[in-house]
Amino acid sequence: MWRPVLIVLQPTPFCNISCDYCYLRSRDDRTIMSAEVVGAISDKIFPKIAFDAAPTVIWHAGEPTVVPLAWYRRAHSELRRTAPPQANFTLQSNGVSLSSEWLSFAQETETQIGLSIDGPQSFHDLRRKTRNGKGTWALVMQTLRRLQDGGIHPNVVTVLHPLSLSAADQYFEFYRDQGITHVSFSIDEAEGCHSVSSFGRGDQSDAIAEFLLTLLKRAYAEQYPLHIKEVERIATVLAGGELNNELIDAWQVLVVAANGDVTTFSPEFMEVRSEAHHHFNFGNILKDDFDSIFASNLVAITQAEIRRGVELCRARCQYFAVCGGGAPANKMQENGSLESSETMFCRMSVQPAAEAFRRFVQWGAQQARRNHPDFKSGMFAEQIS
Repeated sequence: MWRPVLIVLQPTPFCNISCDYCYLRSRDDRTIMSAEVVGAISDKIFPKIAFDAAPTVIWHAGEPTVVPLAWYRRAHSELRRTAPPQANFTLQSNGVSLSSEWLSFAQETETQIGLSIDGPQSFHDLRRKTRNGKGTWALVMQTLRRLQDGGIHPNVVTVLHPLSLSAADQYFEFYRDQGITHVSFSIDEAEGCHSVSSFGRGDQSDAIAEFLLTLLKRAYAEQYPLHIKEVERIATVLAGGELNNELIDAWQVLVVAANGDVTTFSPEFMEVRSEAHHHFNFGNILKDDFDSIFASNLVAITQAEIRRGVELCRARCQYFAVCGGGAPANKMQENGSLESSETMFCRMSVQPAAEAFRRFVQWGAQQARRNHPDFKSGMFAEQIS
């Protein structure tokens, strides 16, 4: 049976704000996923999933909350009918229009919430703006407080800018003071219609590593439970956990667009253009049998190309053991080929997280030796020192 890790459902491509780094090509398109597409997901896709699998089903694309809440109540009920019992539903939002009614829905359906918050106000409002150019930070913070008061503590996604890297203390204090404990960091990637990243000039990977290291040190010193997703993923692998890069194997990730189009590997493939790969559109759930999509020749060809790129990463990159082969969508967008290795995304996201963790463990061992001269740091700390 099929065991997907992530199922991304795009209720609409439309977004009600205008971020400087948005990569979505159709964010002005107000199409809403039809009841027929929802039904096809429930009847054609979900029954293929192993009963004991635990995929994350995430509403994500433009801004999900611009679709009426009544639509979600119907869609959730329909999808829960055939979803595996352990499937987790979540919604990623910019936080601008998450009302108290949404809070009730999240509580009733056990839907997790993720918020996009780019740190302190000056950094957030610099690039995450309303469609008339005003900052969105104050609106998002109202939503954050409403969620927290209702017992929901959202995971936060923060997109970094080069200016962020000299303000690590400000970022830590922001997360601490706002009660934010789970953060994922990324850069504004050269992807989709956003063709140039703010990190495109010079190698800033070391500065990003130092930014993350400062957060780790401050959290340790103040005993604040700040969880950084990218660092903890690497720590888990190094501690003996299984390395799983879900982006390199077909159908570990499934994406269904509002019109029923289907892709796999990277969610961002919906925005990447390649005529040779049919723009990574592997079929449509309304028009095609899902078994045919699942086993299509185009998917097999794409998988083979991705695998050759993974082998290049294995041969060339010292971080392969904690990465597993990179992100195919970034390889295609940046390098023009799936059969390639390092990308700016690797240099600015994966590698700095690994370096930050390595330096943090070294720093911790040094602190322990200073405070306890007879301290034995252990095999792992000695190996990375």
